[in-house]
Amino acid sequence: MKLCIFAVLSFLSLSTMAAGDDYQDIGERSQEMYVAAGISDHKLGKLRGDKISALLGARNYYQNNWFVGGELEVSYLKYKELSLNESYGLAANVPIGKHFSFVGDSSIDIYGLVGYSMTELNFMPEKITVRGLKWGLGTDVSFSNFMVGVRWTQAELGNDDVRDKLREQNITLFAGYKF
Repeated sequence: MKLCIFAVLSFLSLSTMAAGDDYQDIGERSQEMYVAAGISDHKLGKLRGDKISALLGARNYYQNNWFVGGELEVSYLKYKELSLNESYGLAANVPIGKHFSFVGDSSIDIYGLVGYSMTELNFMPEKITVRGLKWGLGTDVSFSNFMVGVRWTQAELGNDDVRDKLREQNITLFAGYKF
């Protein structure tokens, strides 16, 4: 079931990249794609560490500058605790928000984020994969084709072997390029 939810959210994330130019005729941008890299202050339950992420995404803009997007995120996690080695994460995110344009090509996007996240925890020699729903808030500032942003996300992660859900929290600073 959880794999099915991840597959559906991944499909929705990718489907925004394939949308047509519905609003091109009325002078509004219809879509932009981007790649970004981010660094996070990462917490998973009582564990703390750093997270480095790479994002591939797209946003479709509609009337009155509302947007819906889709992102695929790949992450490398390094925890400060010695009992846990490097870990990896994968997420499909759907940002939904409002776009505000300023002078020239500068703009700001404010959005909420929902998605599904999977994280592999590497307790030597055992590896555990936890997964669950993800949500958060973010803002991006764009100058021409470059963007910088900050976002706060949380996820409730678990699996059949983990008795209690683990709360994942991230505060991420990222930079990217739009095309």
